[in-house]
Amino acid sequence: MPSQPMNHFNTWANPSIAGMADAVQMAAFLEEHSRRPDIQQVNLRLCELVAAKPGERLLEVGSGSGVLCRLLAPHLQPDGCMMGVDISPEMAAEARKYALSEGISGGISFETSAAEALPYSDSSFDGAIAARLLLHVSDPDTVIHEMIRIVKPGGRILVMDWDFDTVTVDHPDREQTRRLLHWRSDHHGGNNWSGRQLWRRLQEAGLQNLSVFPWVTVTHCETDGLTQSLWRAAQVACEGGAVSSAEQKAWVKELKNRIQAGTFFASIVYFIVKGFVFSEQKQAV
Repeated sequence: MPSQPMNHFNTWANPSIAGMADAVQMAAFLEEHSRRPDIQQVNLRLCELVAAKPGERLLEVGSGSGVLCRLLAPHLQPDGCMMGVDISPEMAAEARKYALSEGISGGISFETSAAEALPYSDSSFDGAIAARLLLHVSDPDTVIHEMIRIVKPGGRILVMDWDFDTVTVDHPDREQTRRLLHWRSDHHGGNNWSGRQLWRRLQEAGLQNLSVFPWVTVTHCETDGLTQSLWRAAQVACEGGAVSSAEQKAWVKELKNRIQAGTFFASIVYFIVKGFVFSEQKQAV
């Protein structure tokens, strides 16, 4: 059963289905998005919590264009390895190109596989991460158990997703804002409650010493990723019939006026959950 019913085709669940050209464009979008200040901040926070050490072997599940892999790879040298795996061969190929374009060739690799059936031996990594992935997969618990399987006893697992119902927007029309944002949360872009579910999923999977790290992104400008997400939320809510075209345009115009006036405020919460694998747990997986 899907973790969140949706009434649209979620391309991010498998970019390959959309075709090679679209997958390449999606990789380019991820790269552009990663350069936005608010996205840079949350990515750096996640990397801090990974606490990569020289000589370690780490895996990112659902690595996309390889942004996080490239951030972490230098911290594993010498002798370590950062590996990324993605369901889309086109996305993995683009990740290799981006790594080479930044001069990163050693100690990093990208492969293709479904997250629910990772092609690695038991206990073969020191740690594994999944960022902005579990909200898109149909069976997140299976993905988590696969991550546990391939991580050594004592190794760590980190997962991160946003919770779209934590979005706040300072807008004068409360009813329309709620209608628009709730439609986006319930009907577009995957399981948008995934962030609040991560701790429970890792707890049920048997991970130990769990810690939750909420990261609040606050934006006052149009260049941040959250602001761009609000424009898309207004568009898809209009396309879905939650708001009219006139309401969409008026809602966005008000926020753009506030950006120009220097009074715009919006926020969202990302949840990062970190846990550790123990030997008793390995026997149960």
